[in-house]
Amino acid sequence: MGRLLAPSLVIALCCALPAAASAARETPLQHVTIFGDSVAAAFSWDPTAREVLARGNRLTFDLSPCGRLTQPGCISPPPPSVLKEVKRLGRSIGPTAVVLIGYNDDPHVYASGIGRVLTAMHRRGVTHVLWLTLRAVNKQYRLINEVIHGASARYRWMTVLDWNSYAHNHPSWFASDGIHLSAAGGVQLAIYIHRWLKWMGLTGRLPA
Repeated sequence: MGRLLAPSLVIALCCALPAAASAARETPLQHVTIFGDSVAAAFSWDPTAREVLARGNRLTFDLSPCGRLTQPGCISPPPPSVLKEVKRLGRSIGPTAVVLIGYNDDPHVYASGIGRVLTAMHRRGVTHVLWLTLRAVNKQYRLINEVIHGASARYRWMTVLDWNSYAHNHPSWFASDGIHLSAAGGVQLAIYIHRWLKWMGLTGRLPA
């Protein structure tokens, strides 16, 4: 009887392996939610940029023209703030969030609100926040970048992506205001974010 167990075990394993491989193939993609204002809204109109971001990711976009971090947006009717959207979405945000917002914010209000947003995300199950710096074409945006870097020292689940430095020598990526993205800039922003997600292991299938 003992000698019969080994072949039976081999048969069982052979049957289990294809089932395990099939289950691995069906494992869902990792979920990334992207919060942004009209700069990040390039992902809404540029299919190439969206395609780059979607490689290995299940995406949710929360993009609001004239959006702000903790205050209603600057157009009428005003779009909800990132903080309000975080509370609305709750745990459907997923474990990873990307934030590119601040071009419509006052630096002092931004400074008082960034911790509230990061805490609200973390309480709703977000374990990684990738926060992009602004293109610092004026003092207001430089001050906001200082706020972003300062927050990263206090919140361990936040990583700063220095888009400002990365894009510094590439004026062709931007419109005449130096902020909003050209078609090439939208793709480059998508590549930049995707590289970081991949480097951090936050893209592709969910770990087994």
